[in-house]
Amino acid sequence: MLNESKRLFFGIGLDDVAKEHIKAWLDSSVVGKKPHTKVQNWHLTLAFLPNVQPDQQNQLVAFARSLQVAPFSLKFSETGYWPHNGIFYLQPDSIPKPLSMLAEPLRDKGSELDIYHNPFSFAPHITLFRSHKPCPEVAQTIPPFSLTVKQFHLYHSYQCKEYGLVYEPIETFLLNGEGES
Repeated sequence: MLNESKRLFFGIGLDDVAKEHIKAWLDSSVVGKKPHTKVQNWHLTLAFLPNVQPDQQNQLVAFARSLQVAPFSLKFSETGYWPHNGIFYLQPDSIPKPLSMLAEPLRDKGSELDIYHNPFSFAPHITLFRSHKPCPEVAQTIPPFSLTVKQFHLYHSYQCKEYGLVYEPIETFLLNGEGES
């Protein structure tokens, strides 16, 4: 068996209601020069972890299982755009303490294991367009919506000939230490 590294990240998935809400808004109120990111790939990244070896993956999973964070809600009504990489995104209206209590230790663990030393501070967002210049035209702001966060995932990010970029959840962690779903 090959000892291959994986491109992983911890993230929060979106429920179907949130996905439908975002997609309806994009379809009716946002004009881009290229298609938006795939609906099934929408998530909020907690910690990016490229080139993870199998032993490191086991350590990351064990660490994630040990976190004790209560469920929380995120409200979204704001977009943003990073011109240097053409990322157009949704961002939470605020960063609740439980979100930081989840993201910061996961990011720190990636640094501790020497997987990735993130040069940027945590900026939670949902990427809607990637490599899009200039910023997509927004005719109407997104109607506010909330996302209740009860779990997070460890995702494997890879390219597939048939589907393109795939973000596959390979582990799920319930918040408040309730175990695996």
